[in-house]
Amino acid sequence: MLASAKLGGMLPRQADAFLILARAELHREPPSPELALAQARQAGHLFHLVGDARQESDALALAALLLTRLGRFEEAIENATLAVRLAESQPDGAHTAVAYHHLGLATHARDSDYARRALLRSIALAQQHCGGEAASVQPRLQLLLGELYRLEQCRQSGQPARIDPIAFDMLQALRQILASGTEAPALTPQPGGAQLAALLPLIETGLGSFLASDDTLPAGLAPLQDATRTPTDPIRPESLRGLAAWIFARRALERGQLAQAQACIAELLDVTLPRADQRLVQTAHHLHITLLEQQGRHDEALAAFRRLRADQLLQDRENMASRERTATLRMAWRQQSRALAELRTSSRQFERLSLEDPLTGLANRRQVERVAATLLQRLRDEREQAAPWCLVMIDIDRFKQINDQHSHVIGDEVLRAMARLLRHVLRQHDLAARLAGDEFVLILPDTDENLARQVVERLRGEICRHDWGAIAPGLAVSASLGLAGACAEDSLATLMQRSDLLMYADKARRDRPPLPSSV
Repeated sequence: MLASAKLGGMLPRQADAFLILARAELHREPPSPELALAQARQAGHLFHLVGDARQESDALALAALLLTRLGRFEEAIENATLAVRLAESQPDGAHTAVAYHHLGLATHARDSDYARRALLRSIALAQQHCGGEAASVQPRLQLLLGELYRLEQCRQSGQPARIDPIAFDMLQALRQILASGTEAPALTPQPGGAQLAALLPLIETGLGSFLASDDTLPAGLAPLQDATRTPTDPIRPESLRGLAAWIFARRALERGQLAQAQACIAELLDVTLPRADQRLVQTAHHLHITLLEQQGRHDEALAAFRRLRADQLLQDRENMASRERTATLRMAWRQQSRALAELRTSSRQFERLSLEDPLTGLANRRQVERVAATLLQRLRDEREQAAPWCLVMIDIDRFKQINDQHSHVIGDEVLRAMARLLRHVLRQHDLAARLAGDEFVLILPDTDENLARQVVERLRGEICRHDWGAIAPGLAVSASLGLAGACAEDSLATLMQRSDLLMYADKARRDRPPLPSSV
């Protein structure tokens, strides 16, 4: 698809292809977040170029997810915030739900309260626009996973790890959704409804590890599930192994089961390192440091902490370099956008010039053919219900004589003056055009012959009253006009022929009686 889109130069198809590739990369084992990120960014840029704000929002949200996995949280927040703004500018609330979901995911590492508010907004939008309660499974799960990360950070920093009561509300809702058997639609590539039966015991086990002895569970929740083995994920087993290893490692540490904790931490590192999920990688290292301390290996714990800190500093430098590369890329995209805008402006100018008579500024024959074809097709399609319209041929009398007696410069000025008179008399939706030489044509949409005759007689009066002597002393100008009403059987050629015959009949009359009718 991408190759054919590039060959065809079709930006929307190229954008779709890059977004599909980025999503597909997430389902590979192991995935390459960097490759998927590059594809998502390219998709977002192309959607921006073609003005598709909805799809650009989806691409930015996906980029935010990938940046979060890579530990580049500031960039993730920027992308997710822009995704929300773009989605909110569109009428489709489903895309806004997705954008808020990824904003919550991106901000968990920096501001858990803000992340919670974003996810609650995603839940409300998903319920309203995406299929009811079941559609809120993914943001609810993400809120619970974010709570587990927050509790883990509290434990690592020695702060009290008290479970936010809203986590119990989420658990209660997810239990009810699971019990209902309702299929939960996926909002994002994150684990969701299809894995709810496997995820829920894990999350409850994780929360149970942080329950204090004086914590009281809400009615209906007690007891929390306590998973005893790594669950089998029917869609992507690898996607849950890291989460399971983390939760079982934390539970083992809380219970003093150090051998089991060591095995789970080893599995956690084995799973997360190839997947480049930086939050889980850092969690694994902190758990390892905690294990070393509980084993009394304090020097090794200190050395491990220093290595982790050095790795974090290196990650910060890499993130800064990535920001610089992104800025350079965006500047290149900005220049490309400017060039494309200039190209579009030039294209519109060329199109306008191709439809305009350069001497008078009126429409040319090509524009007449385009407008007449549309109106004639409407007559054929709608028949009796179609609005009537008329065509008027205009020929300046003895124009060759004007050129011969006064020069072609004066003749050109006469043509320009006639064009100004046409613009002055005609209504906004009428079309005046110069066909060639001294021939003009009027197209009068939504006009029957009686009304068209009034327009044409007004034009004839304007021509008679115009001060042609201001152009050249002694200059007198008149014009012959032929009016014909269009019918469904007409082509432009037959309509112009009827109008042309009536124009020549008008020219033959010396006393200029009222305009003859085509009827």
